[in-house]
Amino acid sequence: MRMRMKARVTLTVDPKISHRAKDVARRQGISLSALVEKLLAEVSGPPRQQRRTSFSQRWKGRMQLSAPTDERAARLRAKYQRTR
Repeated sequence: MRMRMKARVTLTVDPKISHRAKDVARRQGISLSALVEKLLAEVSGPPRQQRRTSFSQRWKGRMQLSAPTDERAARLRAKYQRTR
């Protein structure tokens, strides 16, 4: 499993909530950051699988060549014996 770096986030929270959250974290034996991360993970749902696809797989069938109309394109087709 590959380790990912953590992102640093700045939050603005009401002081009363902050103190209560620190108490909750202390009772659970974790840091406030770990508590916030745990709660965010719960509300954001399960992690999505990341699929790595190549450029060609992502763009397959999405691009079409326009019909060449210039003389140069006709010469190149003839040179390389392409009928299209």
